[in-house]
Amino acid sequence: MIDDFVILFESIRSAMGNRNIKISVIIPTYNRKNLVLEAIHSVLAQKPKNYEVIVVDDGSTDGTVKYLQSLKLPIKIIAKENGGVSSARNTGIKVAQGGYVAFLDSDDLWLPGILKSQLEFLEFHPEIPLVYTDQFIESEGKRYEKTRFNSETTTPEQKRKFDKPGFITLQAPIHISAVMIRKSIFKDIGCFNEDLKIHEDTDIWNRISEKYELGFIDTPLSVFRWEKDQEHLLKAEARELFFNEARKYMKLYEERHKQKGLTRQEKQEIDLSYKKIDSSMKTFGV
Repeated sequence: MIDDFVILFESIRSAMGNRNIKISVIIPTYNRKNLVLEAIHSVLAQKPKNYEVIVVDDGSTDGTVKYLQSLKLPIKIIAKENGGVSSARNTGIKVAQGGYVAFLDSDDLWLPGILKSQLEFLEFHPEIPLVYTDQFIESEGKRYEKTRFNSETTTPEQKRKFDKPGFITLQAPIHISAVMIRKSIFKDIGCFNEDLKIHEDTDIWNRISEKYELGFIDTPLSVFRWEKDQEHLLKAEARELFFNEARKYMKLYEERHKQKGLTRQEKQEIDLSYKKIDSSMKTFGV
């Protein structure tokens, strides 16, 4: 509910621009005081200025909120109790004024032109609710030679769909920090599942793709910074959580498809997904 969080600060410059807002940029953050500012600046460099920036602090204890307030940036800061990244993103969606919503994780970056390219694509393709761009991948400050699109060989048709389990087959090479979505779609398919601590993005891509075609832009306009945050959930010490949440995600996927009747192929894909999860758990000693 809206009463569960408090809008702490909105700069005058941000408020004055409300009439021109087409896009709401949502940056969830938790104890990333030393990283989130880089993400914010990569957004504020975007042109034209037809967007609002909503930073949702998910109960940080490192002084993130006071730090951002002191900078007087043209952003909206929302403070809430810790509830996980899905809860933070959903909080941002609730207050978003734009007709389009773009997400940026607080340890990732955008390159110039991402919002302009995504908006133009969605306005030109009114039947498509989601568009994502290619993405650079960095680890320990070094950028991989291959982009996300080039890391796996996916066809244009595969890039338009993400309706299969996220563990078994090549499909859309999509990442949350490269996505723009029509806000209206959330009324149709729902928001992020707050019961999932991980794989919440895979879950929502599935739910959207089960009804709609996805759009993609071949240009890399986002930077995924692998383990830039030393507390990243995918580090070795959090593998058990990763796999437990993977099984929870698969259960949701399976139940949703059972409601309309599982095909033989869907049953095979689900069984194979569970086997792959079990095999990976043994490989990593979980």
